[in-house]
Amino acid sequence: MAKDLTATDILVRKDEDLMTTCVDGELIGMSVERGACYGLNAVGTEIWNLLAEPRSLDSVCRELAARYAVEPEQCRRDVVPYLQTLQEEGLVSVSGR
Repeated sequence: MAKDLTATDILVRKDEDLMTTCVDGELIGMSVERGACYGLNAVGTEIWNLLAEPRSLDSVCRELAARYAVEPEQCRRDVVPYLQTLQEEGLVSVSGR
């Protein structure tokens, strides 16, 4: 089960065992170890790219809110479940600040 995310949690993608490619701006990943394939839409791919360096949940939401002209709280409501899914799949690690 994924840890509940807080604003100051630091997130970083864990892509050591993930083979990825981009097709039409969307990331496709395959984990041989897990026997799983992942497809991220354009926004999911952007989030993935943001997490190449450790970032807080607040930082991710601020960046996305600025790029997509969405209210920060709405952004958080949309992004947290997505990040929790990535965490459950073992694609993102989370640590408290």
